[in-house]
Amino acid sequence: MILDKYDYLVIGGGPGGTPVASALAQAGKQVLLVEKGAGLGGTCLFEGCIPSKIFRESARRLRELRESDDFGLCLPSRDVHIDWSAIQERKQSILHLRSIGAMQRIRQNPSLDVVLGSAMFLNSTHARITPVSDGPVDIEFREAVIATGSQPVRPPIRGVDNPHVLDSGQILDINHIPKRLAIIGAGPIGVELSQIFNTFGSEVTLYEAGPRILSPVDQDLAEYLQQKMSDDGIEVITNCHIKCISRTGSGVFVEYLSNGNPSAHRYTDTVLLVTGRQPNTEGLGLENTAVKQTPHGIQVNSHLQTNESNIFALGDVIGQPMFAHWATAQALALAKNLLNQPSPFPVTENNTAVIFSEPELGMAGLTETQAQSRDIDYAVARYHFKQDARAQIANQARGQLKILYTRDKHRIIGLHALVEGAGDLMGEAALAIAQGTTLEELASAIHPHPTLTESFAAAARAALQENSSG
Repeated sequence: MILDKYDYLVIGGGPGGTPVASALAQAGKQVLLVEKGAGLGGTCLFEGCIPSKIFRESARRLRELRESDDFGLCLPSRDVHIDWSAIQERKQSILHLRSIGAMQRIRQNPSLDVVLGSAMFLNSTHARITPVSDGPVDIEFREAVIATGSQPVRPPIRGVDNPHVLDSGQILDINHIPKRLAIIGAGPIGVELSQIFNTFGSEVTLYEAGPRILSPVDQDLAEYLQQKMSDDGIEVITNCHIKCISRTGSGVFVEYLSNGNPSAHRYTDTVLLVTGRQPNTEGLGLENTAVKQTPHGIQVNSHLQTNESNIFALGDVIGQPMFAHWATAQALALAKNLLNQPSPFPVTENNTAVIFSEPELGMAGLTETQAQSRDIDYAVARYHFKQDARAQIANQARGQLKILYTRDKHRIIGLHALVEGAGDLMGEAALAIAQGTTLEELASAIHPHPTLTESFAAAARAALQENSSG
């Protein structure tokens, strides 16, 4: 049952909207949460983080089987049959369980109503709610939070509407492993999926407009990963402009220019477009309010407040950075402040992220490029995982750790790691940066042996020794 009046209207039931709605309802506020999709979880659950990592886990297990001889395990054959339908069924089962679990947990709060359907602002205090299975209902609200996420961008390339051209959501539902796969865009999604499908046996070509993959990421680590991808058989074409995609027989031709050379054609079965994402604002009725937006997202101030003083926005819908954990951090901070519990809002300098490449690439805080642009006097502590016990044991002794710190106070401002397991290092990295941890404090912390976390202390101690001897 939808009430006539609510304290809060929250639009979007993903990793931003669901936490803020839950926190407000737990404080006794009457909250209406409206989600346009099939269930709670948002893009992260249904089209992004979770399904892609389910594929990655199958690919990782496959690589381990192929490398079994390195561990003294002699299998009868390295020819492993891939049951793609079973992988897809496992994915659907996990997504279903997580979605049902989220709905069950949230429905336990009597102050929180959940509607699967759409919401449109009629003005700054009224909205029209249209459930999927019922007619529209108009409600009044005191304050609102927009957390509607983002969707893939379709660039203006001739032929992108061809049925062989898929976006990042569609590729996760594909019913077969493409023999040939062309991926346009070498950001995190493009890199992750190129390695996944390469492991599954696809002939992968990765096209990137810039000079290297993962342009916002630490250059040293990105270039190292790019070389590994090439060594693994992924063709990476940089400085590339896609002219058109044309259908031919059962596949398509990708026509492109690269490094000023004459245009070339490449035949492929499937094209994956991962050239960015854009905020989901269509149909929200923002034109009926004073909320302003740009192509990059809804405009908000440092407290996530829009031009309408009682309407807030967070997550992908306000632009970069577009990460599920970033939206959740914003949501929890916003809820506290709406409940008159002053709390600092997250700042990008303290953000952390993981690219689930092979090996994983974790990052927290500033890159060297960002530090240079801010005229920060910094230095870099390094650690190469080829000397690391845990990495050697796991046959993952490649990659490196970089710690950026200020020269004057040795305060850590950036931490970047390329190693399988880097994702699990980023919690400590985020805490170190947020707390202004120094090299001395990191070096003195007791890290268990043998673990990858020892690399933090080892890199810090090496840098301090170098500084003292210099």
